[in-house]
Amino acid sequence: MRPRRSARIFWTVFSILGLWAAALAQDTEPDLRKDIEALKQGQQTIRRDLEELKALIRALQPARPATPDVRDVEFDLGDNLVLGEETASLTLVEFTDYQ
Repeated sequence: MRPRRSARIFWTVFSILGLWAAALAQDTEPDLRKDIEALKQGQQTIRRDLEELKALIRALQPARPATPDVRDVEFDLGDNLVLGEETASLTLVEFTDYQ
């Protein structure tokens, strides 16, 4: 008889605790839903603001002119003045017109 009584007490306490937990969950669920909706609206506002900022930045940036690709281009310098070693890995060429 002892095992039945302790099992009955266990299930009674377990049922009461389960009902109590379910009641608590139902009370807090609407609050959680409201919080989640507020967070979603905040995210949407942030996304809209970010897109507006990106559009403003694009509008303020000047258009960059297309630059020619001058990598691995060889120039014939002829008899012009050259400073430095001929085997240098980088050569700077300055074009000037003093007229």
